[in-house]
Amino acid sequence: MDRRHIDDHHIVARYLADQLTDAEREAFEAYYLAHPEMVNEMEAAARIKVGLMQLQEAGEIERLMLPVAPRWLRPAAAAAAAAIVGIALATFLLPQPAPVLVASSSTLVNRRGTPLPVAATYTIFRTPNGSYGGEVELPGTPHAIALRVLPEYQAQPARYRIVLARLDDDDKSRDVATIGGLAPAPDGFVAVALNSARLEAGRYRLSVSGDEGTSAATHVSTFLIHVRPAR
Repeated sequence: MDRRHIDDHHIVARYLADQLTDAEREAFEAYYLAHPEMVNEMEAAARIKVGLMQLQEAGEIERLMLPVAPRWLRPAAAAAAAAIVGIALATFLLPQPAPVLVASSSTLVNRRGTPLPVAATYTIFRTPNGSYGGEVELPGTPHAIALRVLPEYQAQPARYRIVLARLDDDDKSRDVATIGGLAPAPDGFVAVALNSARLEAGRYRLSVSGDEGTSAATHVSTFLIHVRPAR
């Protein structure tokens, strides 16, 4: 699904009215989660329309329309104003894009609030020769991807921070997400989860350190991950 298809098929309006098929809904949610600028546009429009909602509640819209609208058109104008307010409210409540990296897969949910299924769990290893410490395959639909990584340095107190960075062809990095306050499991591994809908195929670096205020805050372990596109 692309922006032209969304505009031509009135996907946004149908999404807000819960009139999409399951396949359309999944494709649209994957699109707007990967394109936060679209949500930003909708939020900007929503702020304007919410202002209309406030005018509606104060009775100002009807008052402003009455002097200029013919009598026979006034009921239709009022109904249109109410419809605009309803759409504004639905748009304003549109779910925010889910984060790329979270502490638990259970926090990644779909539009209905149901946790995303976990596609797979990967244990990421540190490799001394620069090879990938993990090969992650993207699923075809939005899923959670669980990761387990073992820090090289023990932090006291036991809290860790993970930074996910995207690597380009020149090995330049761009931070994608950061999460702190992570507690290790009894076996010492630190677990996080990725949102497949927000993740692109490519090379990534996972940096693990002690959280701020711990004894290992300046000690960083790096792990290389290769994310493969869905088959």
